[in-house]
Amino acid sequence: MSLIDLVTLLAVLTALRVFLPDVRTGMRRLLRAAARLGVAELLQTPTQHPAPEVTTASPDTER
Repeated sequence: MSLIDLVTLLAVLTALRVFLPDVRTGMRRLLRAAARLGVAELLQTPTQHPAPEVTTASPDTER
């Protein structure tokens, strides 16, 4: 390994050591928020949507 490779490896390891805990914490927060939203949506009472109206075109109104 050359000196440039060692310095690059040291920079990558330092960046991982510094930023990995923050990334892990952020991912856990996102996962918890998504789980809360999913549970809230599952527990929500379903709203009754009106059935779509079925319209049939009569032969004399077709173009």
